[in-house]
Amino acid sequence: MQNRFRLLAALSLLGALAALPACNDDFLTEVPSDFVAPQNFYRNQGDALAAVNAAYASFINLPSPYSSSDYVGRNFWMVAEYPTEVVTSRLSAANERSQVDNYHSQFSSSHPYLLGIWQSAYAGINRANTVLARVPAVPMDATRRDQILAEAKFLRALHYYWLAGLFGGVPLRLEETLVLDGGDLPRATARETWDQIIKDLTEAAAVLPTSWPAGDFGRATKGAALTLLGKARLQAGQTLASTPDIQAASEAFATVRGLGYTLEPGTKYGSLFDGSNEQSPEIIFSLQNVRVDGYGGRITEWFSPVTSPQIFQAGAQNQFQAERVFYDSYNTKDVRKAATWLTTFQNRGKTITWAWADSFMVKDTVYGSTGPVPRKYLDLAAPDGGAEAPDVVLFRYADVLLSSAEAINELSGPSAAYTLVNEVRARAGLPNLTPGLSKDAFRDSLFLERRYELALEMHGIFDNRRNWTWSKKRLEETMTSISTKNRTPNTSSTTKFNAAPLNEKWKLYPIPVRACELNPLLTQNPGWVDGICKTPAPATP
Repeated sequence: MQNRFRLLAALSLLGALAALPACNDDFLTEVPSDFVAPQNFYRNQGDALAAVNAAYASFINLPSPYSSSDYVGRNFWMVAEYPTEVVTSRLSAANERSQVDNYHSQFSSSHPYLLGIWQSAYAGINRANTVLARVPAVPMDATRRDQILAEAKFLRALHYYWLAGLFGGVPLRLEETLVLDGGDLPRATARETWDQIIKDLTEAAAVLPTSWPAGDFGRATKGAALTLLGKARLQAGQTLASTPDIQAASEAFATVRGLGYTLEPGTKYGSLFDGSNEQSPEIIFSLQNVRVDGYGGRITEWFSPVTSPQIFQAGAQNQFQAERVFYDSYNTKDVRKAATWLTTFQNRGKTITWAWADSFMVKDTVYGSTGPVPRKYLDLAAPDGGAEAPDVVLFRYADVLLSSAEAINELSGPSAAYTLVNEVRARAGLPNLTPGLSKDAFRDSLFLERRYELALEMHGIFDNRRNWTWSKKRLEETMTSISTKNRTPNTSSTTKFNAAPLNEKWKLYPIPVRACELNPLLTQNPGWVDGICKTPAPATP
């Protein structure tokens, strides 16, 4: 796939970054050296392409002081997946990573992961804003110009989708930042934030092609925009109790189902995440990685097992591992279990296997701690420190089928939704879902199916909040389990149990306190008190 546009992004990034403002709002620290007169850069179609390629790269590569670890390289995975009952950390309960995992009382608006994600998302938003501001005046092919602008709207919407799902309503920065002292912006309401996301995606879907030439593989398509539009509508509909949003989500997903995407067979489920099948007809949109420092993913060192001799730096390894209750709950026929969790691999010519252990265990041929580490996206051939090659799949057809079933069930009950869920289950090697379920029971079964199908794909926290009662109950049951097998030492699970019952404030993360210090117009989410961010929060945060 050497001709794919991800290489264009890598090659053009240095020139593009010099021309693109690095930040977005007053809570970001800007340095004058980041600014080069835009009129000296946006001269032709090649410059416009370089600019939008740099906007794509903002998920992986951002200029100092931001790092890929602040965003999709690491921290976003942690805030999106740790809060589920699927995965945990091996660290002590009060560690900053474990605090996210175990709903710890010490977790607060000063947690560094929140600020890093907030800043990185807005830095990426500003790259998209710069494209939208500068490219319209570039002399170039009109069709390609419109496509570039649609790509930028899609990327901006994706950043805002994540921010809205994590924090609720956020400041809507829709223009590029060119000065060091731009005015403060208050938080928009959640409704206003979702409406902007929906507007960007509706406009993008109307322009983007259904597919790109081989050399441009990986760019946003009509299917990607419609998928994110459906997910945004569904998230807004479920969290704001808006039936019109759910209806519109169902319609968007129905359109995507007619665009030609298909599920891979069960034998190839794992290939969606290992770099061997990156142009699968199941993949709708993915972040493009290459095994080059600065242009590849960074999650492998955090997913990888602790071994002897070690594969990566000891401080990173084994930061994600299966919760035992969840791991043991798979149906024995479910092909997704072996494709999601690493239980055997080769290390320096030796076969290493995983086993449950009563204490932390690292031997020449066995690794163990609490649970097996993720297999998805793992690239054990990556250099120490990251830059793995597998693309990170953000949207795929299985998610569309399950999301479509969710919307249909909310609108009219489960009868017409069973076929969609059963298609996913059949691929996993499982029988059909229990027939005759009530609307509520079907919803809960569907969300459990999403856990198995989409584990470690950064959907977890969004699913939690869309079906809060169900997820809260499952989390509390895991936390208070009397089973000794869930209390294995050397994991945050040893003291995870004191968080139950979960406080309702966890429906949203707190606004980062540093953002409030730099922008006095910001307000805090319900239940989070830090003495800096204003309270009360907006009526619809």
